[in-house]
Amino acid sequence: MMKYKIRVYDLNTNKETIKLDEVFDTKDAAETAIEKLELQYPDKYEYVKVPIKN
Repeated sequence: MMKYKIRVYDLNTNKETIKLDEVFDTKDAAETAIEKLELQYPDKYEYVKVPIKN
């Protein structure tokens, strides 16, 4: 099963801004975390789910 990390990019510069070390066991868990981050920081960052190998 794939695990996921979240990469966070600044909308103005398109550069990776925040390093999140947390690894999510499912795609749904990563998407839920992204939804929470979007509520915390609306219109500031873009969040990308990245599949990682176990």
